[in-house]
Amino acid sequence: MDKPRICLWDIETSHLEVLTFGLFKQNIPPANIRINRHLYCASYRWYGEKKTHTISILDDPKRFKKDHHDDYHVVKELRKVLLKAQAHVAHYGDGFDLPVFNERLIYHKLKPLPKLISMDTCKLAKRHFKFPSNKLDFIAQFLGHKGKIVNPTNLWHKCWDGDERALKHMGRYNRRDIDALHFVFERIVPFIHNMPMNAGLFYERLVDEHNIERPRCVNPTCGSLDVIRRGFSFTRIGKYQRYKCNICGCWFNERTAKSKGVPVK
Repeated sequence: MDKPRICLWDIETSHLEVLTFGLFKQNIPPANIRINRHLYCASYRWYGEKKTHTISILDDPKRFKKDHHDDYHVVKELRKVLLKAQAHVAHYGDGFDLPVFNERLIYHKLKPLPKLISMDTCKLAKRHFKFPSNKLDFIAQFLGHKGKIVNPTNLWHKCWDGDERALKHMGRYNRRDIDALHFVFERIVPFIHNMPMNAGLFYERLVDEHNIERPRCVNPTCGSLDVIRRGFSFTRIGKYQRYKCNICGCWFNERTAKSKGVPVK
């Protein structure tokens, strides 16, 4: 097998158009929704590649001219992309991007995605770091990235009205989010010891002259063979060989215990 196919992606969505009697403390019934939230565009990049791709409602001119709120093209094409992935990365993806995308899939009567390994950078940041803010733009700038681009006034309003210039800017904004996401993902992953993906499972198995499998870095962004033994890691009932990757700095343990103690209740 080759390196894992990891898709970093992000969506840009519209507002809802609703009828309301006021601006504060409103309980708006579902019947007052005139136009539902939909996608303006989606951007993605395969980890390890430099190019970021964008799918926009502008890409289907006939559909856009008929109804500039119709996101069928974006949803259909993004589904094709995610079907090729073995894992996906999105910031707050488990809480927003994926549920919203699933809602658009079922609305357009498209088939569901298979279960993918999810690496939500917002969840990872909350669980393993104490950043002052867990917003993608803040973390990216905190770690040295230039962050998001500045948007023109009322960008979302103009996109709602079908302004093509605004929608093209939305695509650029979306691509810059992927740049920040890629940067943050690559920086934080080596610090996390329980990632849901083990890169070593995706590469060809290599053995030494004694027919012993060579250890490979488990970091999903790495998978290097340039690892060294660095002592042992201990649990209550087992002793495990510990390794450090010379490329990304990730630490990991061998799966099989070197020795086991008496089980402890």
